[in-house]
Amino acid sequence: MRILNVAAGAVITLAAAGAAPAFAGHWGCGGHAVECYEKVRLPDVYATQARSVVVRPGYSQVVHTPPVVINRAEKVLVSPGRWHEQHVPAVVGTRTERVLVSPASRSYETLPAVTRQVHETVVVAPGHTSWQHRRGFLDHGEKLCKVHHPAVTRTVTRDVVVQPARRVAHETPAVYRTVERPVVIQPASTRRVYEAPMYGHVVRPVVISPGSQHVVSHAPVVATVRETVKVRDGGYGWSRSSGGHSGLFGHHHGGHGRGRGLFDH
Repeated sequence: MRILNVAAGAVITLAAAGAAPAFAGHWGCGGHAVECYEKVRLPDVYATQARSVVVRPGYSQVVHTPPVVINRAEKVLVSPGRWHEQHVPAVVGTRTERVLVSPASRSYETLPAVTRQVHETVVVAPGHTSWQHRRGFLDHGEKLCKVHHPAVTRTVTRDVVVQPARRVAHETPAVYRTVERPVVIQPASTRRVYEAPMYGHVVRPVVISPGSQHVVSHAPVVATVRETVKVRDGGYGWSRSSGGHSGLFGHHHGGHGRGRGLFDH
């Protein structure tokens, strides 16, 4: 609306300066036109504007902080000290002994007489002498002779006791053997013994600092968007023309081209 008012004022000024004959002459009016204007379509006016756009709205977040835990070794009592009875077994050894298996004994044996055969000459008849009367051959002469007769013997066999029968004693010695026998060196006993306590180590978790939570606020994410927007509608305005003729709302053809519009920016 403001542009159109200014344009109307310019037309009035041109008319007051005597430009009316020029317009008339240019579009068929008599006389020579000094300066001509024609009404043209003005383009819409656009501009680039920046505006903020929320890409992500702001929000709050609860953040949990875990507790800090470490492992700590601790000494613990596994079993307490105590007294208890301890049995001490007997100490047993071995001893070697000579044991009589069978005692000595005596037995008797009768031995028969020992004989042998002896050959002896036995006089059966002792020797002697006798007188023998003998006649000679053909009874011639007689002899009286003393004749010795030897003893008559014979050989006889008889048993001679070399050793008479006797009773002989036989001694049987004692029989021994060696044996090992258990011997108690120290008898069994019971004694009181103190058993010391036993300790061990265990690993336990220890909380150094407890867990916590807090709220973290996140600001919105805003971006700048640039857009081309229409600032002003184009409308119509007056533009200087040089030479030639054109219609009322047409474009000028010929000459040196269309002049800059009177109200163009």
